[in-house]
Amino acid sequence: MPIQESKFPLVSIVIPMLNESGAIGRCIDSILAQSYPGDRIEILVVDGLSTDGSRAEVQALAEAHANIRLFDNPQKRTPRSLNIGIRNSRGEVVVILGAHTRIDPEFVACNIRCMREMGVKCTGGTQINTGDSYWQRAIGLGMGSRFGIPSAPYRYDKNERFVDTVVYAAYARELFDEVGYFDEELHISEDAEMNWRIRKAGYKIYFTPGIISYYYPRPDLRRLARQFFNYGILRVNVIKKHHDAVKPVHLVPPVFVLTTLLLAAAAFRWPLAGRGLLAIWAAYLLYLAVASVSTCREEKQWGYLPALPAVFLTMQIAWGLGFLVGLFKTYK
Repeated sequence: MPIQESKFPLVSIVIPMLNESGAIGRCIDSILAQSYPGDRIEILVVDGLSTDGSRAEVQALAEAHANIRLFDNPQKRTPRSLNIGIRNSRGEVVVILGAHTRIDPEFVACNIRCMREMGVKCTGGTQINTGDSYWQRAIGLGMGSRFGIPSAPYRYDKNERFVDTVVYAAYARELFDEVGYFDEELHISEDAEMNWRIRKAGYKIYFTPGIISYYYPRPDLRRLARQFFNYGILRVNVIKKHHDAVKPVHLVPPVFVLTTLLLAAAAFRWPLAGRGLLAIWAAYLLYLAVASVSTCREEKQWGYLPALPAVFLTMQIAWGLGFLVGLFKTYK
């Protein structure tokens, strides 16, 4: 039955999981608390053979709630988990979630309402970052800033509009029959690649900040650097598959990192190169200062000003390095 004709279409929520003890329970609890009728939601958790007790958490929840099902993914790759969940789902609408996420009580209802009112087959909303420690909250503030990830407007945009991609999207089921499932050769940017195919098929993706999810970012700079290094590798591998998926903003971090490396190497022979290196880094440090002050002023979170320059630098340099490495290798 078309979404427009069904009052409460069945919604399947697919969650990939690998060693997410604590986080997965919080995520599922937020789904069970939806304003949308509980008997019109099914939850499919696809586990990469977790060893930290998170599997037992899901099994206990499944025993208490008939709409929760658990599947295995021995390959431990996210797009494979997503496809296992989708193929075993029964819903007219499929929502993709991360185990590190909890959703607003109106999340599902708002997605369905937007699909009907806008006449679209893919919707999504804003991601609000939160945390349990000072550094986790500071990292969340940086990730949610337009100065941190300008190519991801769902992290900071306040205006409803059509976009290239959204986070934790809701998909009309027939999209998978038409454009295919998630690309299992990828590992992190599989959603961006899927959304690229949806747009190429002639469909629009609608963003509204009324669809709210809450994300718990990495708790320290070391893990943040590794995350964004992998993001850089995966982004360039999406571009290798689809050359028109590249945007100028994607090239700024790798060009900056490459310029830094070339000037640093040249400075051993040519003093002018050293002065050039100092000049671009002076400009970059000024940018970090302005970005940090602007973010703290916009969010009224001045307590995180000392940490934000390091957060922005870690994300941007790690992403740029990963992009350069991704030119020569794929993510494994």
